[in-house]
Amino acid sequence: MAVPKEAAPHVQLDAFEAQIRDGAALPRLTVVRGAEKWFHQEALALAVARAKALGMQINQYEPGDPDYSASGLFGDLTGGSLFDESIFIVVREASALAKKDGSKDSEFVSALKAYSQGAEPPGALILFSSGLRADHALVKLAKAVGGVHLNFRSLYEQPPAWKPDPRDVELVHWVRARAKHYDLNLRVEEAVYLAGAVGNDLGALDSELQKFRITGTDELRRSVGWQTGGTPWDVADKLLGEHLPEAVGAVESLFSKGFQGKDKKRVLDPAALVSMLVGSLLKGVRAGLAVSEARARGMTKSQAMELAGLGGPPQAKEAALARAAARTGSEWAVMLEALLGLERRFKTGGETDANDFILFATRFAKKRR
Repeated sequence: MAVPKEAAPHVQLDAFEAQIRDGAALPRLTVVRGAEKWFHQEALALAVARAKALGMQINQYEPGDPDYSASGLFGDLTGGSLFDESIFIVVREASALAKKDGSKDSEFVSALKAYSQGAEPPGALILFSSGLRADHALVKLAKAVGGVHLNFRSLYEQPPAWKPDPRDVELVHWVRARAKHYDLNLRVEEAVYLAGAVGNDLGALDSELQKFRITGTDELRRSVGWQTGGTPWDVADKLLGEHLPEAVGAVESLFSKGFQGKDKKRVLDPAALVSMLVGSLLKGVRAGLAVSEARARGMTKSQAMELAGLGGPPQAKEAALARAAARTGSEWAVMLEALLGLERRFKTGGETDANDFILFATRFAKKRR
């Protein structure tokens, strides 16, 4: 039996809002996971507002915070309020609490199982954990007790290879929907530019849209400079793609603004950026060579993907395959030679910076067919 496709993050958020808007009580257990923190914040704001409307006491906990109280959290889960008030428990960044103790559930997960399967103490709990897997015990628990499970992945910002229209991208749809929320009449071309200029940062995009409520959108392109470079691997994709101005803008932004790593810290060290970008480019170029070889040998598309080591979700694999197939094997070979020279220079202490990658993009843009 086919597994039903998971709804897009904004659809899940809308459904959650509709579910709690007029309910007599909040869901006993809500588990929120996924990388997109903007949706986490929106879900929390909706839940807290509803808890206040229901007259609940709100207690928030975040392991790692200096004011975190484990005894307070476990007291809420097992004993509740001294005055029998209904408590809405908020647990932020719950990954550490959710880790197994050897082969056993952690103390927190065990307590939460007992809490979510009963009615006492009165109240509800929502927890947030960006890195929680879909098969984690907490996700299974939320489903088993009729609670809520929300997965807020990052929105897709690139069109699939089979439908390359940049206007029909999930991030662009979100920008236009958010603009309507602010009563802004944003044309699709403006939404495409805004998404491309700011990047897949929903908080920054939302701030820009709020600004346009005051200024209007007539001077949108002038007021929003090209900010996005994305991660080094995103920039590498642009450098190996078809649009030279976008590639140049991405390189300039990466080296001027850096990027946010998985630990949420911004990476600004030029040497680290060069190393990661060269590595990402080499991976892409070698994938191009592998796809050229696969085509020459009459392999199927799936065989070509396997030979090139293309992984990730289907949309990303298709986009990578399309990039790899856009050049001949000889073109990829020349690019590989240039990159290896750049890598040697960098590793032997030669000066390497953003200009080298802009020259790389300009040089090989002329060879696109």
